[in-house]
Amino acid sequence: MKLSLLSQIQDKPSYRWWIYAAIAVGTFITVVEQSATSIVVPSIAEHFGADIPTAQWMAIAYMLSVSALMMPAGAIADSIGRKRIWVWGLLVFGCATFLTGLSQEFWMVLVGKIFMGVGASALQANGMAMVASSFPDDERGKALGLHMTIVGLGAIGGPVIGGIIDSYFGWRAIFFFITIVGIIAMFVAMIVLTPDDKKSTEKGEGISSFDWLGTMLSALFLLSLMLSITFLNKLTLSSPYIILGFLCSILLFVGFLLREKTTTNPMLPLNLFKSVSFSLGSSSRFISFAAGSSTFFLMPFYLVSGLGLTTAMAALYLLPGAIALAIFGPISGRLADKVGTTIPSVIGMAFSSLAMYLFSEVSLNSPLALVGIASGLSGMGMSIFMAPNTSAIMGSAGRNRYGIVSAFLNLTRNGAHVVGIAIPTAIVVSVMAGLGYEADLSDAEKLKDVGLRTAYATAMGRAFQLSTVLMIFAGLLVVIEWFLNKYKSQTQPLR
Repeated sequence: MKLSLLSQIQDKPSYRWWIYAAIAVGTFITVVEQSATSIVVPSIAEHFGADIPTAQWMAIAYMLSVSALMMPAGAIADSIGRKRIWVWGLLVFGCATFLTGLSQEFWMVLVGKIFMGVGASALQANGMAMVASSFPDDERGKALGLHMTIVGLGAIGGPVIGGIIDSYFGWRAIFFFITIVGIIAMFVAMIVLTPDDKKSTEKGEGISSFDWLGTMLSALFLLSLMLSITFLNKLTLSSPYIILGFLCSILLFVGFLLREKTTTNPMLPLNLFKSVSFSLGSSSRFISFAAGSSTFFLMPFYLVSGLGLTTAMAALYLLPGAIALAIFGPISGRLADKVGTTIPSVIGMAFSSLAMYLFSEVSLNSPLALVGIASGLSGMGMSIFMAPNTSAIMGSAGRNRYGIVSAFLNLTRNGAHVVGIAIPTAIVVSVMAGLGYEADLSDAEKLKDVGLRTAYATAMGRAFQLSTVLMIFAGLLVVIEWFLNKYKSQTQPLR
């Protein structure tokens, strides 16, 4: 039956949309897990008695796992088949999600999140590559725009789903719900996606020649760097442990670069960075995602712990972002196909900068409408930015490198999320300590102290001030990219 259905649709022009739908379901569920969990972090923290620095490890453990395995997952998929990696990724993700929902201790939640990251790395490394390779070049922007809309809807729509489920059934039900959808996504992929090309596996060339040393160096570099950044909120910058962590990060990074420069089959071809669109586009992508990540971690604590809203009500104030993403994501992709990527990208960063500024002005006395407006502008800005940015980067690399570039782009997004959570958390801890309070919003009795909640709102505002500056800088990088590309085209000799 599976082969019969596949044979009926794969020869039709519409088949590329079947592929898109199969990828969209898997992509959506992995992203929605991240964002849905973010809205219930206060509930989980209260359940296990975890303070804010401890609670952040729910996000960081997942991101570290994804980031470390993203590049090898993309490279291995190019060798043994993307469908195979995609299906196995969904299976691992679903099992880990189910076990996380059964957690009896906080450390069990962290272990579950790590294994969820293992499964998600296989999906995030290949999603964009599978979509981009299924569409012609003149439709790439539209397809990636729709794909990034799915990512965006999951990122901002997840809190709505998570908040509603948590309010009625408890936080564990979120993980069980995601497990069910993940299983459905796995069977859809098994039916719709074409069978893997087994030529590479038969020869055994793909795995045997894979850059395992480069993979290990990149994973250790990311782990060392992100752990060093994360522990800044518990230790000072002058701490010997932090200094040693950053020194190890530098040495591992240098080792990785030397390996990739000298090996015949590098995991990440460094010549990709010779392209202005690739290097500056990736930089603006990383900075913008790092700036926006603070929203998903800090705002739930403000709405739930600071204002005493239910998770469902808190989620509703983040809903405008999801609506904006649904509207503007496809539009920006089509616009990029027609007018280029620069204008939409700059417009997106302008809206995102305004959103971060509005978030920085939020206090306990602010009207809740301000949160909704800022959320809508944030969703609008990122949706307008993401598709053109992705299209420009992938277009600069070429189709033969879609797999590794897809993995790299998702690596930048996940790495940015880690940085975008760790640094704002460090700011919150530091500012609250300066005001005489611990960054602990897990105790209902402590939350009766208005001073504690005011201190958190003040600290949150400082973190969003940094996000505003970063968004503006990301927009400037887009403009610089345009100028450099224009200069290069004018100075190139005619052939």
